[in-house]
Amino acid sequence: MKMTVDLLAFGAHPDDVEIGAGGTLIKHQKSGHKVAIIDLTAGEMGSNGTAEIRAEEAIRAGEIIGVEFRKCLELPDSKIKVEDRAIKLVVEEIRKHRPKVVLAPYWHDRHPDHENSSRLIAESCFKAGLKKFKAKGEPYRPEAVVYYFLARVDEPDFVVDISNEYERKMDALFAHESQVKKSKEYNFKTALNDSDFIGRLDAKFRYFGYLINTQVGEGFKYKKTIEISDMTMLKGGV
Repeated sequence: MKMTVDLLAFGAHPDDVEIGAGGTLIKHQKSGHKVAIIDLTAGEMGSNGTAEIRAEEAIRAGEIIGVEFRKCLELPDSKIKVEDRAIKLVVEEIRKHRPKVVLAPYWHDRHPDHENSSRLIAESCFKAGLKKFKAKGEPYRPEAVVYYFLARVDEPDFVVDISNEYERKMDALFAHESQVKKSKEYNFKTALNDSDFIGRLDAKFRYFGYLINTQVGEGFKYKKTIEISDMTMLKGGV
């Protein structure tokens, strides 16, 4: 399948994108942009659920978001590394789908997979544009790489207002039932199914919303200085 998209979001695990950037994908999808998700692993090391269950949940969550496609690269969960095979796989996806913007986990996080996937995506986006890098597809480099927050939160470089998309974002997250809902079947206590998790998550998004004087938002880090060509488009600041 060769399909170009506007936003291509990478996550280390099947629920990462929903947590950090689900509302932003929904907002862009509603505006007519093509969005897609690539999970680096199947999340098979998760304490609850199986790779097969999590794949089904990921499909449902993707349908709620409205993705053009969702794919798993089947890298080993809890063993993501910035190594040649992984880089080649990611480069080929970038060259195939030619996204304008790539989304990746923030490079500071308590989970090693999140930090390593951040570095993996950043390096792959650069190498995808190198003519002599040996991988399928014509050289291509995204216009921007932005980073969403998971377990760790720092001051964002910019915030996307997701007030109108928040309910649908949470529906997509709750589609990952094995991870966020505690039950007789999924009863091992984790950070995600802890009774306080959703409350903490909600507080984070409301803090980001507060920063831009709206209800809820998703914050992002960006390694470059943002260019402004029309200062009359600026909001807030007073």
